[in-house]
Amino acid sequence: MVAAISGATSGIGRATAEILVQAGFQVIAVGRRPDRLAELEAALGQGRALVHSFAADVTAPGVVRELFAFSEERLGVHPDVFILCAGRGLPGSLLTSDESKWDQLIQVNQLAAMRQLRDCAELFRSRAATAGAPVPGVRDIVVLGSTVGRQLSPGNPVYGATKFALHSLVESLRQEVCSAGIRVTLIEPGFVRTEFQQTAAYDMERFDALEEEVGPFLQAHDVARAIEFVIRQPPHVHIDDLRIRPTRQRA
Repeated sequence: MVAAISGATSGIGRATAEILVQAGFQVIAVGRRPDRLAELEAALGQGRALVHSFAADVTAPGVVRELFAFSEERLGVHPDVFILCAGRGLPGSLLTSDESKWDQLIQVNQLAAMRQLRDCAELFRSRAATAGAPVPGVRDIVVLGSTVGRQLSPGNPVYGATKFALHSLVESLRQEVCSAGIRVTLIEPGFVRTEFQQTAAYDMERFDALEEEVGPFLQAHDVARAIEFVIRQPPHVHIDDLRIRPTRQRA
């Protein structure tokens, strides 16, 4: 099987690439940084062509269609699985967050996600129509959300608002395409320790203190194993929404 991972060069995206390569998938790793893609390909390739780098900015219109064309050219097939991990964080509330970063946050977490989901669903559905729906087996779209997309976070509600929107989009898409044998799944992690927090300029002292209180936090591979579990289900089984938290996290 072929899995394409958007945001594969770090954090949960990279961990998912590692888990799926170990499980025998061909992985198309999508990211903005060619140097990181090359390092990932070398680290996971194991002397074989198991990881295929696709350098792209996910905010660019048509990026998923280009990705599918790349897969067809490189591997002779389209992906069976598309995993959307690319996203940005932003600390602060409506009153305290950096307004200059709102546009970029919404561009990546909402608009780019909408374009990726629509193009992937249309391509998957067109294959189903060609083969005669429902096709044998299924195709999976997995989206990385967050528990703050379901429950208000006092620390970063502006970021959380983009995840609330994603929750709505994923469920509406699931209802629209399930009859074509397409499973659309939202993964909602709680606190996960990756480089995401530092990249987004969260207060790391506060984050560390919070882990002392309610941790240990999840690691990227904990979430990656949940993603693998979802896409490994039999064709007639769909786990459409999965929340995964540290054991001691209350909210």
